[in-house]
Amino acid sequence: MFQRIASIDSLVSDLPRVYLDISFRRFWSKDTQHFDNATVLKLNGFWHIFTIFSWLRKAHVVYIHSVYNSIKALPAYWLGQPITDLHGAVPEELAYQGKPWFAFFFGLVERIVLLRNSPTVHVTTAMRRHFQQKYHRQSNADRTIAILPRLSDVRGQRDNVLMSKRDDLTVVYAGGIQAWQNVPMMLDAAAALPKMRYIFLTGERWAMEQQAKSAHVINYTCNSVPPNQVPDHYLTSTYGFILRESILLNQVACPTKLVEYLYWGVIPIVLTPNIGDFSELGFMFVSLEDFCSGRLPDEDEAVQIRVTNRQVVESLFKACENELSTLRDTLRRS
Repeated sequence: MFQRIASIDSLVSDLPRVYLDISFRRFWSKDTQHFDNATVLKLNGFWHIFTIFSWLRKAHVVYIHSVYNSIKALPAYWLGQPITDLHGAVPEELAYQGKPWFAFFFGLVERIVLLRNSPTVHVTTAMRRHFQQKYHRQSNADRTIAILPRLSDVRGQRDNVLMSKRDDLTVVYAGGIQAWQNVPMMLDAAAALPKMRYIFLTGERWAMEQQAKSAHVINYTCNSVPPNQVPDHYLTSTYGFILRESILLNQVACPTKLVEYLYWGVIPIVLTPNIGDFSELGFMFVSLEDFCSGRLPDEDEAVQIRVTNRQVVESLFKACENELSTLRDTLRRS
């Protein structure tokens, strides 16, 4: 979320702007902070309701990050037409987390956002299609300002990354141990192919090590490294786990980890290729089934996979630059 906010903020960093940091449980005393051209107001959603109304009414443009924040600025959808950045399928995400009441509540908020025909920004084309189908409103496509994937700022960091000398037996994983990462499935696969060497990069090192031992993974290392050191491991690894299930949350997503794998020449090991727009863009991968069976690409095939995947991610970067330009123009015209 913070990376996304920073990315959008950079489009208008030279313009005066106000951020409303609204809470329903905190900020009973209004707090104002100034940062160059930006003013941050910490407000309580109940106690400072009239102050919030006032800012929403006089703003030239209102930009709301995700349906989670739409509830904090709901009057904006009747006072004007705020731009809503739909970071994900929020009700479905909450239902997946086992929070049915929150899923129902934010489902109502999402319906208001979409049916008020508010201008929107989507993470993937697949996400835009999801909302079109869910609300049976083809006109929503006309209200889409931009498709902005979550892309890592990786370009230009190293030259000739595809030509890096790699260990054909090394598999990397960079990420957490959340349920949607399918860590137990990954560790079972690692145990099934003990000839490979596994590198697990995670901020939850102790928990990962305990799970790896329980799964009887033999040849592995587990480390927690700063983000700027992660590419060092990508450059020496041939494969990388990204085991997302074929559910809506993944079908509309743009995982940063997958973008990084494609850029740095790591061949993805996937449970399903139905992740965001990547399948439509033609990315190449090794299925989990093939990996566990030892059906892996030879050297020439691996090179072709890396080249193709690099083209896919470069096309994403190019499209994102165009979409950012469109959004920048929209924000400045408003």
